Amino acid sequence: MMTRVMDDVVTKKPRLLLGLSFGLFGALLLLPLSAVAEDSLNLPPVTAEERIEYIRRARVWEPTDVASKNLYDGPKGKLDFTVDQEITCDFVPKSLAGWTEKFLCRLNDGTIFKVKYEEGDRFKEVYGEVLGTRLFWALGFYADRMLPVRVTCRDCPRHPWKYVDARKNKGSRDEEGHIRTLPPKAEVGTYTFDPAAIEEKLDAESIEEHEDQGWSWKSLKLVDENLGGATQAEIDALKLLNAFVQNADNKSKQNSLVCPRNELVEDDGGNVTCRHPVLYVDDLGSVFGKGGFVTGYDGRVDYDGWASRSVWRNRESCKARLVSIGGIFRRSTLRDPKISEAGRVLLARQMDQLSDDQIADLFRAARIDRLHQMISDGSSGHREVTLKDWVDLFKKKRDEITKHPGCPTPRTAGVSGGTP
Repeated sequence: MMTRVMDDVVTKKPRLLLGLSFGLFGALLLLPLSAVAEDSLNLPPVTAEERIEYIRRARVWEPTDVASKNLYDGPKGKLDFTVDQEITCDFVPKSLAGWTEKFLCRLNDGTIFKVKYEEGDRFKEVYGEVLGTRLFWALGFYADRMLPVRVTCRDCPRHPWKYVDARKNKGSRDEEGHIRTLPPKAEVGTYTFDPAAIEEKLDAESIEEHEDQGWSWKSLKLVDENLGGATQAEIDALKLLNAFVQNADNKSKQNSLVCPRNELVEDDGGNVTCRHPVLYVDDLGSVFGKGGFVTGYDGRVDYDGWASRSVWRNRESCKARLVSIGGIFRRSTLRDPKISEAGRVLLARQMDQLSDDQIADLFRAARIDRLHQMISDGSSGHREVTLKDWVDLFKKKRDEITKHPGCPTPRTAGVSGGTP
């Protein structure tokens, strides 16, 4: 038995089964819809060929009643925390990958979750992740759950990221990434991080050959709606939504191929497979800014930055505008995607259902007012950006999609080979 952090909860993970054969994919499609998935089921590791077959059948969107969504409270999940609720937990001394401030924390019941917080105004992920995940979820696209809270951390360094950053302090941690000791200069104590955001992953099993494999945007060419996968319209709507929010940091490891736990099934031979796999963007921190080569400061969650970016690079041809971080030096990213009319219409239909109150709740939940951003106010100088400013800008940019005269004849949807 091996202990690992899974879905922000420490769980016991049994040894994985051997890989499933190709023949099981055909049999899987014949399983009755009444097949029951159990919490105890775990998906075995997959080969490259098996993973491609899962991608071919993957979904990216599901029909949803947008008007009924509560964007302030967000989706329901395992953790029942409200906006701005104070959470008390104990610091978990384990290193984490990435560039932005974060650490692991443990509740009294043993639940471990990732906490994102802010030091300075460069990355602003505690705002961006809430905005991105709630908008994607409300429109029917799969997303993790981000809870905007205040976190009081016990036995915690004053600046936790300085000591858990996996790129640094390599000599101070063991083979499993646990930090052996914290130096006196860490100033271990009890500190409150406000604002902060807790991450709760989708209740799903990863489908990957190796850890943090992710998927590149070109792999969406493999998806086949005839096998139950997403339609070209759904894929194009997802791409257009990424351009709308200017998700510039869209490299492969920001995306996940997973199987929702209620889609895991086991046959009579004990082989565990996935009925309906899902492709989704699992890191939406670099949004609502101008994007670009480097997404710090005005590149993310920046009113003027987002206002400066039109949704379209070429409105007539429906080529969306999205400059990915790293430009030509970063491979497998989404850049200026071409959108079909069917994709535009699908996203327009979803976005058009959002009320002014829902849009305002989106920004309220993200606590956007705490950024205290300033904008020019004509001859009077400068003033602070208001909630109404953000709502009006959202609606103005939405109009670029919903009031578009129509894209050219959609490209022919097809399935082509490639390396995901």
